[in-house]
Amino acid sequence: MSINISAPLHFRTLISSTQYVIVDFYATWCPPCKAIAPLFDQLSASSSIPNKLVFAKMNVDEQPEIVGQYGITSIPTFLAFKDGKVVETVKGASAGALKSAVQKAVTDVNAAQAEATETAKEGKEDSRVEKEEKTVSGSYGMTGGSNWKMSLN
Repeated sequence: MSINISAPLHFRTLISSTQYVIVDFYATWCPPCKAIAPLFDQLSASSSIPNKLVFAKMNVDEQPEIVGQYGITSIPTFLAFKDGKVVETVKGASAGALKSAVQKAVTDVNAAQAEATETAKEGKEDSRVEKEEKTVSGSYGMTGGSNWKMSLN
């Protein structure tokens, strides 16, 4: 499910707090926007990864500040943000280009998650080794009274 951007602060917060955000810049009166909207909604439903990959929609008539900031001159335009920066732009209602951009984002997020999981596993193994008890072997001998000797070999 996609998120409707309601204000510039909402948008800035979203792109700064989420690894990947794919934004659909659209208008309600735009026939190509209406034509590609079902595909965007389908990709959003099938490809979203909570807190990692989210989809958003922005009505260009309601958010002129952001539209100007990113130089949106045609609609629909799809921007893919990674860590707050634009990494891909798709202009027009190109289903193939949109699917490709989404697939790149999904692949990148999955690779990052796999790497994080592997790093966490390695960290667990390292900490397990550090917590193991250490055994020291040696011998000691006792003689009568308080005279005793200990030897570590």
